[in-house]
Amino acid sequence: MELDERFFDASRFPLVRLRSRAVTAGYAFAWCAQMRRLVSLATPFVLVAAHDESETADDARLRAAWMRTHRATLAAYCRGVIVIEPRIEARAATRETLRAVTDGSGVRTVVVSSMRVAGELAPVLLKHTASESRAAARTQAR
Repeated sequence: MELDERFFDASRFPLVRLRSRAVTAGYAFAWCAQMRRLVSLATPFVLVAAHDESETADDARLRAAWMRTHRATLAAYCRGVIVIEPRIEARAATRETLRAVTDGSGVRTVVVSSMRVAGELAPVLLKHTASESRAAARTQAR
């Protein structure tokens, strides 16, 4: 199963980057389909995305619902979501937004300043074992 290269850049897999130009109003349906493809690879990965203030509330709600619904699968394969927010003054608000979207998903989330930092953090998140992730998902499901 192939990922849509217009949507995700998997050239540095297991680091998978959401392409900024893919984030347009209504994109969450395609995001959900691509995430299904990504987890179907059954290989641990880390998702990286630039923070986008223009994401619609509907898109954020749909993505959050998908992540909660697929929490066990995400916990098994998604070792983390890293969001890039270069503006230091905006990072706290970005963390809260990210927490709201990923709450109940069992996925670790981090906000960093640059792609360089994301690239350095991804291997650390990937070391997080699947058994720890599954245990966390079971705990959250109770």
